[in-house]
Amino acid sequence: MSSIRVMPLGAGQDVGRSCVLVSIGGKNVMFDCGMHMGYNDDRRFPDFSLLSKTGNFDQALDCLIITHFHLDHCGALPFFTEMRGYNGPIVMTYPTKAICPIMLEDYRKITVERKGEGNFFTSQNIKNCMKKVTAINLNQTIEIIPGLWVTAYYAGHVLGAGMFHIRTANGATVLYTGDYNMTPDRHLGAANIPSSAQPLKPDLLITETTYATTIRDSKRCRELDFLKRVHKCVDGGGK
Repeated sequence: MSSIRVMPLGAGQDVGRSCVLVSIGGKNVMFDCGMHMGYNDDRRFPDFSLLSKTGNFDQALDCLIITHFHLDHCGALPFFTEMRGYNGPIVMTYPTKAICPIMLEDYRKITVERKGEGNFFTSQNIKNCMKKVTAINLNQTIEIIPGLWVTAYYAGHVLGAGMFHIRTANGATVLYTGDYNMTPDRHLGAANIPSSAQPLKPDLLITETTYATTIRDSKRCRELDFLKRVHKCVDGGGK
């Protein structure tokens, strides 16, 4: 097996601006392109200088994969494509492609129109960015470029979230989970790889660990807490 190189451009040891570069089988694949919501300067974006010192990102990168529509995973996408010049392949699921521009436009309005910040992506940037996206179904495999196959698996978490498996021509493989959920709830199931799929034995597994050391309340307790908050809101005249 050829060597695999992993370089976090963001979210290496914190939550926000998820962005991981994987070099495998002669291909450079970036997983996620998120934004850190805790900063109002360039620190909110991944450190793209680690990807290319010259800014020629099309030469440095073969493919960009977005796991889901949360801003800490997709928020920097229009900045990277329209303001930094990346024009290569972008892959996400169909629901993510549908919801992502809504999330991005909402955040743009808050940042630019309410906070008055400049040097931020525009509504047209978002539209132009989404035109470059190749959408994929869950459990579908596509050859996004010659010698690089991408498969999306159900991750739970939110509508359209995917765990992405990549395979190169020399047989090297990586599974990147993004955010996933193993506890089914009332609107989403647990993360799942179909039993009909060939057993996955990736050479490398990259997984999120946001709540890895947290003992979470039971589903029933979370639902009761949610209902209490709804009742409190309605009783106080909210909607």
